Amino acid sequence: MRVRMTFGARLGAVLMGTVLAGFATLSLAAGAADPFPRYPALAPAVAFWTDVFGRQSEHTSVVHVARTPQIVLARLHFDAGLPATQRREQERAALSQMQQRLERLHDDLVAGASLDAESKALLARFGTTANPQVVKAAATDLRTQRGVRERTAHAMEVSGHFLPMMEATFERHALPVALTRLPFIESSFNLEAYSKVGAAGLWQFMPATARHYMRLDEAVDDRRDPWMATDGAARHLADDYALLKDWPLAITAYNHGRNGIRRGLEKTGGKNLLDLIERYDNPRFGFASRNFYAEFLAAKDIESAAETYFPEVRRAKPIAFVEVTLAHYVPYAELVKLGGDDPQLFQKLNPGYSPEVRSGRLWVPRGATIRIPDHNAQRFEAAYASLPASARNAAQRVYWREHKVVSGNVLGQIARRYGVSAKSIQQANNLANANRLRIGQVLRIPPAAGETLQTAAKSKPKPRIHVVKSGQTLSAIARLHGVTTRQIADTNQLADANTLRPGQRLRIPQG
Repeated sequence: MRVRMTFGARLGAVLMGTVLAGFATLSLAAGAADPFPRYPALAPAVAFWTDVFGRQSEHTSVVHVARTPQIVLARLHFDAGLPATQRREQERAALSQMQQRLERLHDDLVAGASLDAESKALLARFGTTANPQVVKAAATDLRTQRGVRERTAHAMEVSGHFLPMMEATFERHALPVALTRLPFIESSFNLEAYSKVGAAGLWQFMPATARHYMRLDEAVDDRRDPWMATDGAARHLADDYALLKDWPLAITAYNHGRNGIRRGLEKTGGKNLLDLIERYDNPRFGFASRNFYAEFLAAKDIESAAETYFPEVRRAKPIAFVEVTLAHYVPYAELVKLGGDDPQLFQKLNPGYSPEVRSGRLWVPRGATIRIPDHNAQRFEAAYASLPASARNAAQRVYWREHKVVSGNVLGQIARRYGVSAKSIQQANNLANANRLRIGQVLRIPPAAGETLQTAAKSKPKPRIHVVKSGQTLSAIARLHGVTTRQIADTNQLADANTLRPGQRLRIPQG
């Protein structure tokens, strides 16, 4: 076991004794050029999102034109206790009514009919762009946007736990610290954030992207760990910028994907984000992607003036902790007991472990980083040394997963999902007829195709190879694969662990 104080721990130890009244915001050094240009054409959209984040209550929605969000055509107000289903019904009704009003306005404009006061007021919403074609296009390009002031206020409070660490991480990667404001729009600093498409954590990493920058397997999901995910986000954004050479494009790529941005530039012949917004007609480059940079600027502005927007909010304090690198596979419950008398704080400091680990079906992996409240560090170190041999294991536990049958499930489909054979599931569950499954039936899933619990524990996994990417460090690679830097250095006989070259192939020892 190795114990070390981290920057977050040292900073936390300093700040824990101080009541953080108001907001202390790190910004660019005086005189430094702002890497985030303020395109005049985006100013109305930035103002729209500033209003949504900083002023509009969650009990309000606006009806606006999607392509030009600053054209707000109606405001809706809801009772605080109104069920979400009724709210959505009212929003749909408002959209339908506005579409009909715009269609009538278009017809009146084409016919040269006299407009009543209500129609004139509606037309005035379009400003100098008002003409029949613009009104007709708007009628089929409407959406509603709910206010999120309360959510943003809560994010401001929670962010105090993490922003000092995030800023230090981005400074270490030589990146603008203002990029750490992206979680305000990605997740509202909700550690449990999980999107309908599978993005998770403060930085909302999708699984495929996450595997390039952090560990994601049955035992660990670093997307849910703010410390690990922040390091991954910094490297991800650095890669985006290295390819696109422009921060508005790189930030938009965080939402849309760097290859998608590159394809858009190639297709349109564009040079910057404004070119993409104006010229790129692709369903995948939709409302979220077109507005992502404007949302970032709005969140950045609001955070820098948080006392003005949220005078009632006080930033939470960073948590003081030490980091421990495990030399064994250890049951999660044992570590919780060693970590002190506050299981919730332990979970808050170590949120990246999977339900399988927290339930005891798997153990916390060797080489993993555990965070312990700093006031319990010495106690933890002494207690860890006295752990019985049964709690310090040289290999990961092999376990039987469970699958609850739902309507439409067939054995072959279930087997493909878990990467095992249908026959192995049939044998593990003593199924006389593999074609007869009942809804609600719980099946035991063996750990690997054709293996039993005993043979799986003895089998030798295939060696792993990691190809070094630009900017990767040995410690980052070790975290990605759940091993220690010393293990990788020894396995590959590295004379200098600080000198890696892009394209270098490293053998990864078994964790």
